[in-house]
Amino acid sequence: MRPRDDRPRPKRRRRRSLLLVLLVTVALLDSATLAGAAVLHARRLERVTGVNAVTAPAVASERRTGAFATQIEYAALFSAEGHRVASEVAWDDDWFFEDATAYNPELAHTCAVLAAVANAESSYYQQGSTAPAYAEHAFAALGFDEVCTASYRYRSEVLDEVLGVLDGTDVVAYTLATKRVRSSTTGAEKELCVVAVRGSYGSEWLSNIKIENAEGDPDHLGFTLAAEEIVADLEERAAQAGPGVERAYLFCGHSRGGAVANLLASYVDTVSALATADDVRAYTFATPNCTSSADAREAVYDNIFNVLNPADLVPRLPLSSWGYERYGRDVWLPGEGDASFSALEGAMGESYLESMGTESPVEPGDRAVVERFAERIGERAGSFDELVSPAGLVELVGAVAQIDVVHLLANHYPNTYVAWLDALRAENCATM
Repeated sequence: MRPRDDRPRPKRRRRRSLLLVLLVTVALLDSATLAGAAVLHARRLERVTGVNAVTAPAVASERRTGAFATQIEYAALFSAEGHRVASEVAWDDDWFFEDATAYNPELAHTCAVLAAVANAESSYYQQGSTAPAYAEHAFAALGFDEVCTASYRYRSEVLDEVLGVLDGTDVVAYTLATKRVRSSTTGAEKELCVVAVRGSYGSEWLSNIKIENAEGDPDHLGFTLAAEEIVADLEERAAQAGPGVERAYLFCGHSRGGAVANLLASYVDTVSALATADDVRAYTFATPNCTSSADAREAVYDNIFNVLNPADLVPRLPLSSWGYERYGRDVWLPGEGDASFSALEGAMGESYLESMGTESPVEPGDRAVVERFAERIGERAGSFDELVSPAGLVELVGAVAQIDVVHLLANHYPNTYVAWLDALRAENCATM
């Protein structure tokens, strides 16, 4: 063996080695970038040609009319292992021949479950997934003839969400279902169309912060663009069906889905020729403020009910002090400090445990935490523009650092809303 050379190597060799490593790294990054660009381009072509996507299932539905109860399955976070849960819901065709401006706690509960179903449907549209088609099965159980979830295609895969970020699109996924409903007293019939809008998903979070509409429209821009897509779909369907068909519409959704459903109902109430306000109903949940319109609380929107949890931060944003609110009427769930909270907290917990298979993670003091957080943000920033300024973002980060965001999210998820509404409808039935 040759004797070991312990002399230090020249610096030139080190520099050459570092340069070689740098060149190889750049080459690899360039290759990865090109490969990624090629993959995304291929996905765009697949979208255009309509290939390589999960297709909608064929689920047979049973014709069900009148009043009945049924079990609906869906997937839910903050639930037992497996996240597959079920809730019993009520249905009655007569609801759609009654006063649309009268709050219906049974319908509210059913819509909260359907909003959760709209979120759960995304997992079916991911290639390789074994998740069931929750929406198709849910509406089949309710006796709907047609169920369309086509908008989930190319909007539920990781690649599609990456494209959404790059392209800056404001899309939405939703379930559209129709059935004939008949009044048990008059025999009158209508075609009922239900639209359940999916909540924030992937790149759609970027759409949530597009608040201001450059064209002077008081409505939230990101939510408006999503709602316009659904309106166009409904108008096209109505045109294809032709005149002479009396229709009723029911819109629902949770979080971003609730905001889109809120704007959708407000549009049909006042602008679209799809139906009169008497045949429009909307039940939205955990809905953020989505408009700065001075007319948002006008009576014409009294058929829109926004069910809100006082311990949920999302419905408080953007802040009311900045001039934002929702169309229609707000219906607040019980919160700590309300007379009904102590009476119903136990029933809510029992409902959560029964449907979700685990104890409810929410705590009574969450409401005070959320209120203090919103108050601090309002004191530090007098407008949304101030909040997104460098100084405002520093304040926001400081405020977020003082709360347990993951824990507070339990107050926002559909599980908690469904459990509270279940407790409230049980109380309503007990007092009738």
